[in-house]
Amino acid sequence: MSFLASQGIKALCLDIDGTLYSKRMLNWRMFRSSFPSLRLGLYFNAVRKEYREVQEIEPTIPASRKGLLARQASLVLKRYGMQDTPANQAKIAKRIDKQFYKAWERSFLSIKPHAKMREALVMARQEGMVIAVFSDFPLADKLKTLGIDDLVDIALSAEDSGYLKPSKKAFAYLLDHVQVQPNEILYVGDSYSKDCKGSKQSGMYSCLLSSSKKVYTDADLVVGSWKEFISLVL
Repeated sequence: MSFLASQGIKALCLDIDGTLYSKRMLNWRMFRSSFPSLRLGLYFNAVRKEYREVQEIEPTIPASRKGLLARQASLVLKRYGMQDTPANQAKIAKRIDKQFYKAWERSFLSIKPHAKMREALVMARQEGMVIAVFSDFPLADKLKTLGIDDLVDIALSAEDSGYLKPSKKAFAYLLDHVQVQPNEILYVGDSYSKDCKGSKQSGMYSCLLSSSKKVYTDADLVVGSWKEFISLVL
């Protein structure tokens, strides 16, 4: 009996970046987005890490992408030593959108899927699984580029919740849309700290996509490839 059947899994939820396509492709595109302003690139990357910490202390208001972008802009302004005014927020948010979000929309049009990934999703669909994707970034056309838009039932960005993984509030947003019990979900991702710990603390089963031989206590499964996922999970 497969893991999905033995655990009563009804939904397969997936991270996108580094999970459905290689981390090497992701890292190269993230590096390219450090330009033209390297300073903004460094600040933005630092702020994304800081955001995961402050979101656990103070709620994002409003709890939406609008609230997230405003809070993100405020944190970047702080690093520049600039006043956190509506005008400055709008100015820095526009720069962030141009250097990162708009650039990503273009650069991610050339990503290639992991081998056997589509085959795994087809098999999951044949088993009656609901398939959802959940990314920390806007989805743009990634699913279409990866050739799986026809297989995905639910596509969400954590940014729309106002929170980033591994926040329980981000995963609560996912649960609201998938509408099955947490213990009926297998969450697959390449980040132990964000994907596995986040899904596990929300009551889901977790699967880490990694070739590392380390012990991951919050990962119910560790697979090195989608081929291995098929053999162990489906």
